This record gives sequence, C-alpha cells and structure tokens, in this order.
Amino acid sequence: MSGEDVVRFQSDEARICALLGLQLDFLDRLEEMPPEDRDHLTLCEWIVTFLTSNYESVSVTNKSCLNKELLASIGFDPLSSAIETIMARAGSTQQHIEVCEMAKLFIEDEFKYNLMLSSRPVRFPFQSNLTNKWFPLSIDKKDINENLCHVNIINLLIKESQTSSISDLVSEDKQNIALFHGTDHESASDILSRGIDLHRGRQKRDFSCGSGFYLTNNFDDALNWANNTTAKPAVSIFQVNRSKYLDDAPKLNLYENEERWREIVFSFRSDKLTAKTQKSLRAYDVIEGPAATVTRSESGELVIEPKPSSYQMCLISDDFADKFRQTLHSIIFLDIC
Repeated sequence: MSGEDVVRFQSDEARICALLGLQLDFLDRLEEMPPEDRDHLTLCEWIVTFLTSNYESVSVTNKSCLNKELLASIGFDPLSSAIETIMARAGSTQQHIEVCEMAKLFIEDEFKYNLMLSSRPVRFPFQSNLTNKWFPLSIDKKDINENLCHVNIINLLIKESQTSSISDLVSEDKQNIALFHGTDHESASDILSRGIDLHRGRQKRDFSCGSGFYLTNNFDDALNWANNTTAKPAVSIFQVNRSKYLDDAPKLNLYENEERWREIVFSFRSDKLTAKTQKSLRAYDVIEGPAATVTRSESGELVIEPKPSSYQMCLISDDFADKFRQTLHSIIFLDIC
C-alpha cells in the first residue's frame, strides 16, 4: 500500500467507505468541493447522489442484469460483503426494485442502523427489554390522535428460520380486513407518532413517484419486503373496517384493466408521467392492483410484468391517509439473528 493509500485508508472518509463496502476513493470528489457546497447535503445524501450519477453513466446494455461487475462499476468494492447483501436482497424482492434503488436503500439503512455510523444503540424503539410478548403502548393523547392510544406492540427477537410462523399473530374477521405495511423500525415509529406522510414515499414506484403509501393483504409479502430492505424490519398492521374506509372510497381498481395498469406503472417507473395521466389520478384516494416485476432488456428498455397472485394498495390522497391512520392496530418490530 502506497503512502497515499495509507493516508486515504486512515481518513474518516475511507473508514466510512470501508464500513459501507464502497471503494476507498469513492468520496475523493468531496475534497474538491468548496465547504459551502459540501454542506448542502448530508454525507449519506452525497453517497446516494454519487451512486445515482455513476449508475446513470453506465451503458444501458450493462444494466440488464444484477451482478458484481455492475455494483463495482457504480462504486462498491467487488470484494465487500455489501455487494453480497445487496444482491441477496434484490433477489429476494423478486425483481420489484432496480439495482440502483436497492443500493440506495442499503446505504440509507446502514446510516440508520450500523452501530459504527449511527447513534441508535437500542434494539427496539419501545420497551426494548420486553420481547416476544404483546403489550399496549401508552401514548400521551396530546401528542397523538386519541384513536391510536391502544396500539399493540410486540418486539420479536427470533431466528431467521422462525419468521414463517409470525403470520399466526395476525387475524381478521368478516367486517375488518387486515392490511400490512413492511418497513423499518424508525419509519414504523414515525407512522405511529406522526401519521402517514405520503410525501416520504420513494421515487419510481408502481403507482406513485414520491407521494404514496403502500399496503398489501399478504403478511408474508410485507415481512419479506421489510426483511430485504432493512437490517431492522417492522410490519405495521392496519385493521380496516371495509364499510367505513374502503367501500365508498374513490378507488381505481387496476385488476380490471391490464392495459391501464401497464400505462400507469410504466409512467411512474420510467418517470414519464404525462399531465393527462396525472390529472386522471386526482379523482382517486386509492389505487389497487398487482405488484410489478421490473427488469431491463438487453437494449436497456424497461420491461414490466404483473406479478401473479400479488396485491398492493397505494394511498395517494393526503386526506384519506389522515383518516386511514386511525386504523393502525399493531406493530411488529423484529430483530432477526
């Protein structure tokens, strides 16, 4: 290792790169920026920005499949465990998330929960020492909607092989349907304390681009999503009275029109939403339809297909999201070892 490499390796930037599985010179470009420009974004945001820029510069033919070479070309160390983690997570989400987005999720999650990068030392957000047992959460009514004062919490400390039995904790009846939102510990806590913020949604999703909240009627799908996008998975459970919340809600059902489904999903996924499509969606509070599998052809074109037997509901109205918040019934926080 040259003297220059030793200095680089011992620097804070290099330590962070090593922790994240990035190439040691990944952050060198920050040194060339004036401090006033560098301070516009957090370090996590700069890393995500650089990854995005690197990905956009990759030729379209090299984006057709996920491999170590592609991740190395956007800045990851080909020998790092980060590459293995990203590839495993991407495979487990069944082609629902593209490579660059999965890399962003990994980086953001590491800044949240990697003990070498984060100040969040607790295992669970609430009553961390109470595990594998339901408890009601006591919440000050001044801080939260009174309808949410009896949310049930369970902190599950389990092995990965035991996750298949978690669905036994969930029940529904003829009047109420259970809907699930897979997420991470911090986001689940934010939903509990602040409500559903549609504008915290991610870009280029099936039925939204930056403003949407997704649920599924399949607990295992929600858990799989959470487990493969974060080191601290959580599942928020909404017990929804059909007649009160869903039957009369302005709802776009895309199961009934695959051509319309393809039009909307392609518009959002490709970031080419037309004014006409955008205007037509304003009439709805909810969009429901199958989840998409997303791949790229050898020429780099986006290929979208409905995932068989899948279901997702996307809330797209702020007013409806505020009302829907009242149906939050319980939260499962997991620590999978």
